[in-house]
Amino acid sequence: MRQSVGDFSFETKQNGVPVLSYAAIDMLAERIARRVQPELYTRQIDRTDLRKLLSVIPDWHYAGRYLSENGTLLGCAVFHGGRTTVYDRTRQRGEPFAVPDRTILVDRALYEKPLERVFRFTLSHEIGHALLHGAFCSDPKNMAQYAEDEKQHFFGDGRERLSLLDSRRLKTPRDWVEWQANAFASAVLMPKSLVYQTASLVREEGQSPLAFANELAQTLEDVFRVSRKAAFYRMKELEILPPTAVQLENGLISPQ
Repeated sequence: MRQSVGDFSFETKQNGVPVLSYAAIDMLAERIARRVQPELYTRQIDRTDLRKLLSVIPDWHYAGRYLSENGTLLGCAVFHGGRTTVYDRTRQRGEPFAVPDRTILVDRALYEKPLERVFRFTLSHEIGHALLHGAFCSDPKNMAQYAEDEKQHFFGDGRERLSLLDSRRLKTPRDWVEWQANAFASAVLMPKSLVYQTASLVREEGQSPLAFANELAQTLEDVFRVSRKAAFYRMKELEILPPTAVQLENGLISPQ
């Protein structure tokens, strides 16, 4: 079975999970970035405009709500609407909420300025689901299994979702669709060609590889408004960093 996003098409498995390599997701993200923000490629490199990114899914709704009392749910893409429960901070209790079909929900707690980078990744991640996973999410059996698998994968910190970018750890359909949404978010927030351009601007003659790596990570974080961890993983995916590189607790990169 084939699925398409604009003029970009791809195969899906029998259960609807797309068959997509990281390179293919990179290509799709780059096409989208060029379409919604061509000025990034002709003027100054800048962050992805999320309002423009939302334009690639015009038949979807967007809503910000407090999705849980303790911030454990950062966002979700709802293909088939219904009633759900959101958290009312004023009344300090859950309240019913009617969700239309094709709605992206993001936790309003991420609207706070210190969490801007988590918000940007979360929204881009959910847009990735909306674009790529219609076939998978249209099957109730898939979603029932997804919910069961989700119980085994609790992430209290949204930044930890980036760990799924290691494709060697993927086993279940849930793992694969989450990896694909993460890969899309990373690629569309930091388009491949723009990362390479940024790297060429940062690199200085005589600069040590370690100094270059840390300066580039800081620059990607500032320019594209992503977390340092997201910048680190993107640099590894694009082989700017060696596979053995690690990120220390203070955010600095070590060659290890």
